[in-house]
Amino acid sequence: MFLSILFFSSCKKKETGQFDLIKVKKEIKKKPSYKRIAAWDSLLRLHRNDTLTPYLYYQRGYSYFFLNQNDQAIEDFTKSINLLNKSNNKEMLAANYIYLGASFSERKEQKIATKYIIKGLKLATEINDQNLMGGGYRELAHIYYLNEDYDKTIEYLKKVADIAKKNKNLADVIVSYNNIAIVYKDQGNDSMALNYYHKISELNPEKVMEPYNLIIFYNNFGENIYNTSKDKSKALEYFNKSLNVAFKNKIRPDAIYSYFASLYEKTNQIDSAKYYYKKSLETVDSTNYENQLYLHSKLIEMELKQQHNIKLLKSVKTKDSIETIYIKKFTSDNKLDLENNLKILTQQQELEQAKKINKKNKIIFIFIIIMFVLGLIISFQFNRFDILKHKQELFKLEQKILRSQMNPHFIFNVLGAIQSTLLENNPIASATYLSRFAKLIRQNFDFIQRKQISLKEELDMIHNYLDTQKFRFKEKFDYIINVDKHLSPQEVMVPPMILQPFVENSIEHGFADISYKGHIHINISKKDDKVCFEIIDNGSGYNPKKDNKEHALDIFKKRLFLIGKETFESYKISRLEQGTKVIFCFDLVTA
Repeated sequence: MFLSILFFSSCKKKETGQFDLIKVKKEIKKKPSYKRIAAWDSLLRLHRNDTLTPYLYYQRGYSYFFLNQNDQAIEDFTKSINLLNKSNNKEMLAANYIYLGASFSERKEQKIATKYIIKGLKLATEINDQNLMGGGYRELAHIYYLNEDYDKTIEYLKKVADIAKKNKNLADVIVSYNNIAIVYKDQGNDSMALNYYHKISELNPEKVMEPYNLIIFYNNFGENIYNTSKDKSKALEYFNKSLNVAFKNKIRPDAIYSYFASLYEKTNQIDSAKYYYKKSLETVDSTNYENQLYLHSKLIEMELKQQHNIKLLKSVKTKDSIETIYIKKFTSDNKLDLENNLKILTQQQELEQAKKINKKNKIIFIFIIIMFVLGLIISFQFNRFDILKHKQELFKLEQKILRSQMNPHFIFNVLGAIQSTLLENNPIASATYLSRFAKLIRQNFDFIQRKQISLKEELDMIHNYLDTQKFRFKEKFDYIINVDKHLSPQEVMVPPMILQPFVENSIEHGFADISYKGHIHINISKKDDKVCFEIIDNGSGYNPKKDNKEHALDIFKKRLFLIGKETFESYKISRLEQGTKVIFCFDLVTA
């Protein structure tokens, strides 16, 4: 993973007649992160509207940024900048602009972030502040990395490293080299990555790197050594170093054991690979279900390679039980988050109300004005409540979508089909479709948490779903997906899992009683400022069930209604001479 290292501003204030600010800053930094905001807030109340105010806003903004509360950080950095614009304090202005940009970057608003960081860098260069210049270059590198512009990322990371070397800051040199190695590794350039890992090794990283980062370095170094030179013994040497650091500092070694297992898997030492995957399972956090599912999937692959059918079935059963727990926990956690957010919102509303009541004046005219303001606030709160209700409805629909797509009936049918191939002694087919099925589950859990995904991700998921169903139904149908050449699947954004209800309906109902081969044709086109979907099948036709149950198509229609009236009205489903046709459109949104 890419390390975006935070830097402390070199901005310093001299003693004031009231207190030693540098000493106060050091005392506040000793506090836990979540308590620093309250400390700066208290100082702001004491020193509002004086020369210290912009500095205090900056420090509180930095504390918010450190806790990833980016909206509040942006507000404080902006207040500090507005006050500083009246002065000529380029050092403080540069620090504010750089962190304002970094806060926008964390909110995925990269264009705005780049504008502010460059503005801060220009000021830092004018005053030749090396610390601020290094921090600005580092944040730009992070933005280019997120945009997958790896050449620019490396260019700015090298600038950070040059500044760190000039200032004899060994820790920052090592961090920069490590980031450069990671970028080269992402590009597939293992030899250049290895070159930078060797540079880090020559700088005695054990003396300056934190234990956790040192473990990551040893693991990456060992993996790159094997990828480039196939020197297994040298790779194992660095994995063992990583393990020693973990034991010494009481850090979970599950990730390190996975590196051991992966190396033995690459060298076809399956028994050793299984041993270390099991060791990783023994030490992994019991609440980390995703890692547990990954490790069980790897063990299943090992059993397939060794054709241990009994052990394989046992591993599949264990993995299935963990998936069931994961699904329940996922649903429960989301509900709890929603309840907590509503409680926080209520507390904020009550606090705001109390502040306004305490500011009432005895003069009638002011009282009337306050009542008018309160009326506006109440109207605003009702509007916010409607928005929350809307979000809650979307949340419930997302859960229904997940349950409708990954229901136990579907899961056990697919597993039953995979089990049949095992009993037919066809481990390659079993491994292929087990891997595809595991990917489908991961995609579902990932996409259901996001408001929008790229069209490419949606198509990848629906390909995976259709291929899994084809395997389950023994090639009873085929399909074609056509995408308009004027659409870029990587850039077009759509709500997640919009196609699945219709292809599921075609497969489960439209093709249920036909004697010929089924066919699904999906067309995705651009019409003015809309992206339109057309799903056509040659099944038995559209025959909606008349019962009191809520079906997948009912959920989809509610989802369209919540997105917008125009989107809902574009939805049409019609019965053809042979089969069914569905059409609906969304506003064209690009990343």
